[in-house]
Amino acid sequence: MKRTIMLIFTFLLFLFLMNGIVLAKYPEKKIRLIVPFAPGGGADIMARALHKYANAYLEGRLYVENIAGASGAIGWREAAKAEPDGYTLCMMVTTMMTAPHVTKDFPTYDLFEVIGVTAQDPGMFSVKMDSQFKNIQELIFFAKKNPQKLVVATAGVGAIDHLYISAFAKSIGAEFTFVPYKGAGPAVVAAAGGHADAVGSGYSEAFNLLKGKKLRPIVVFTPNRFPDYPEIPTATEIGHPIIVYHWRAVGAPKGIPSQVKEVLVDAFRKAVENPEFQKMVKEMGLEPNFLGPNESAIFLKKQNDFFTEIARKIGLQPK
Repeated sequence: MKRTIMLIFTFLLFLFLMNGIVLAKYPEKKIRLIVPFAPGGGADIMARALHKYANAYLEGRLYVENIAGASGAIGWREAAKAEPDGYTLCMMVTTMMTAPHVTKDFPTYDLFEVIGVTAQDPGMFSVKMDSQFKNIQELIFFAKKNPQKLVVATAGVGAIDHLYISAFAKSIGAEFTFVPYKGAGPAVVAAAGGHADAVGSGYSEAFNLLKGKKLRPIVVFTPNRFPDYPEIPTATEIGHPIIVYHWRAVGAPKGIPSQVKEVLVDAFRKAVENPEFQKMVKEMGLEPNFLGPNESAIFLKKQNDFFTEIARKIGLQPK
């Protein structure tokens, strides 16, 4: 009996020590962080900021690799098929929840285990600085009285802004005319130039035009009023409970060892909490706010359910 107990104890001790060794050894080689877009975009800038501040906790082994193409699909497929050993990660963005509604077989967010959401970009509805609409109530009044007369620029059919502004239009009982552009950049420029009456975007996407007094927000899609524009109401407080964030996250292929995941979560959490990182990200118009795996799962499911329902309501079909 005593011999059996000693054998069990020895075995458990061995397992404990082996777990410790595995944890202590990671990382023992370079960690690839795939950005599925070209250098210079929002996801790339976020990845390089994370690389700078997380590497202190990953022995300097993290590096960024851009694998662009097909609106991010090529890079995400590359990441999804990698070994789940913690040595291939990827940047995840809101596109993974919207593109599958217009493109067949587009990679979805649930292909990955989320290490953490690293920043959120508040959704808002903006107009040209000298627009006839002084506030959201005036825009709603006009849109309801004049079906399809309000022209709204979007980043493309099925883009995040197209979906949540469609939800807003349905909620207020109006019909907008949506004009798709090739991305958020051209869409916000079109609105600022008077080629559209309004535009939906993330704060960061319209940041320079807002700060340059070319655009002004008239409603925000956040739970509470946005600190940079405390005078602007939320959609919820005017009776239309729509909460939307463009988000950035770090993911890994499904099946990553729990000990390795813990190391990564700790490293990226500390990176996001770094005051220098926070300052840099806020200057980009983003809200640096780390959500761990459990919080991320809840947040991302809510956002995905919202976009799926809106895509269904407006009749989007993947092609």
